[in-house]
Amino acid sequence: MIKSNSQLYGAQEKNQAYQALSLQIIGLQVILTITGAVVAYFVDNLQSGISVLWGGFCALMNVCLLIWRMRTGDGQDVDANRQLRLMYRSVLERFFVVMGLLAFGMLRLKLAPLAILLGFIAGQMVLILVPLIRGIAK
Repeated sequence: MIKSNSQLYGAQEKNQAYQALSLQIIGLQVILTITGAVVAYFVDNLQSGISVLWGGFCALMNVCLLIWRMRTGDGQDVDANRQLRLMYRSVLERFFVVMGLLAFGMLRLKLAPLAILLGFIAGQMVLILVPLIRGIAK
C-alpha cells in the first residue's frame, strides 16, 4: 500500500511530537532525580543521596523501556490479539527490570530502601506532571 504525501507528513509530524514529549519526560525525570538526590544529601547523608539517585535511575529505566516499546509497536499493522500480547509482554518486562534494579540496590548495594523508593516515586511522578504541564501551557 502506497502512502500519500499527506499521510507521510502527518506521520512525520506525529513522530516529532512524540519524540519531543519523550525528551521532555526523560529530561524532567533526570532533573527531578538529581535535585532529589542533592536535597537528600544535604538533609541526611551521602548514602541517602545515592539511594535517591538509584531510585530515580530505576524510574528512568522504566520510562525508557516504555518509550522503546511504544516506538517499536507504533505503525505496525497487527490484530488486537497480538497487540494485547505485546502490551502484556511490555508490562512484564518493565515490572521485572524495575523490581530487579530495586532489589539489587537494596540487597546488593545496601542502599537505604526508603530513599530508593522515594527516588523511584519522584521519578514516576514525571509521567503525571508532564501531561499536566503540557495541558496548562496550551
